Amino acid sequence: MRKIQKFIEKNLYKRSLISYFLLPLSLKFVFLQIVRRSIYRNFPLLSYKSNIKIISVGNIVSGGSGKTPFTIFLAKKLSEKGKKVAVSHRGYKGKFEYGNKLISDREKMFDFAVDAGDEAFLLASKLKGIPVIAGKNRRLSVKILEKKFPDLDYIILDDSFQHLRVKHDLDFVVFNEIGGIGNGFVLPAGILREPLSALKYADCLVFNGEKKVPEYLKKTEKPIVKISYEISRFYDFEENEISFSRLKNSRIALLSAIGQPKSFEKTVQNAGLKFVKHFRFPDHYDYSESLVLAKIREKLKKDKVEFLLTTEKDFAKLKFRKTGLPLIVVAIRLKSDEDYLFSIMRE
Repeated sequence: MRKIQKFIEKNLYKRSLISYFLLPLSLKFVFLQIVRRSIYRNFPLLSYKSNIKIISVGNIVSGGSGKTPFTIFLAKKLSEKGKKVAVSHRGYKGKFEYGNKLISDREKMFDFAVDAGDEAFLLASKLKGIPVIAGKNRRLSVKILEKKFPDLDYIILDDSFQHLRVKHDLDFVVFNEIGGIGNGFVLPAGILREPLSALKYADCLVFNGEKKVPEYLKKTEKPIVKISYEISRFYDFEENEISFSRLKNSRIALLSAIGQPKSFEKTVQNAGLKFVKHFRFPDHYDYSESLVLAKIREKLKKDKVEFLLTTEKDFAKLKFRKTGLPLIVVAIRLKSDEDYLFSIMRE
């Protein structure tokens, strides 16, 4: 797994002989993506048009950019404004990815939500009173939500910029300052899902970071909303809050399986905490290998680590396993210029 991560960092986030070797394949992929978008634009009946406003939150890079935290933020803010909202997620690697299932409604989160995949489960657990549905077929998800909740004002599709079978009324495209657009090449030579020219179809760009907005985003002349994270609290398996001072005076390590592990590191460091090691795994890793967990426990004991900090996304999987790890969950909240955001949305 580490070899794969190193290969990606060396060849997809930077330009190398290997990335240039793969470039011809990327150009073919770019052509197919352009043709695909052209077909859907020229034949609008191919896309399902809902009577409910559809908001897409997506990206054009593979890996983490902050889509799901932004989806949570947007859904909560719209709900606070009195809007009736629901969220659709693919449920990647979950039980309902290929069989659409409502995993929460306005009353509760259903017990089987734990099987919906880490991000879908996180959405359902964080969005109390907001229906969440999991399933790759977004058209079917929208139709289920329309039938079950006909009074909805908005349906937010998490990770759907490339999903064209449903007509979007508003497209947000999220970028992370860590990783950016990699080496600028499209898959498989880089991390881009589509060329940057596809941003002309976006309504608003979301820049996740504290640095200046990069020029390649400014050149699009699209509205740009800046977001950033801050830690809201630390808690253990029993939901007991752990004080910052206790962590600061202890030896800690990090554990994550997310798209941008360096983003997690930065969030922890910005809070004033130092860590001795970061156990990094591929995005959506399920922590089912007991040997891997045993090696982590052994390493923690050897390094005299007292607490192992992890993300809420990772905790969505770890909380159902007997890991024997001194886990502490890092809860984050998203910061943004809400007035500017909603002026773009005309809300």
